[in-house]
Amino acid sequence: MTTAYDKASEAARALLTAFDEIQLAEMCAAQSARIRRVRLLHREEYGGCAECTHESMVSWPCRTIRAVDGEQPDA
Repeated sequence: MTTAYDKASEAARALLTAFDEIQLAEMCAAQSARIRRVRLLHREEYGGCAECTHESMVSWPCRTIRAVDGEQPDA
């Protein structure tokens, strides 16, 4: 029977063996807070990104939000 641990990436397995549950929970909470701060900066405003748009409109979702959402960046 395959477990979730068996399906985990090598990086995830390394974290699981290096940290206890409290440390992992604290890391996840900190990461979630960072992502929230990025999303607050790069919010949709009048069809563009509030952070990226300066003189010319940068459509929303901007490259940063697309990257946070898991989209691969353009080459």
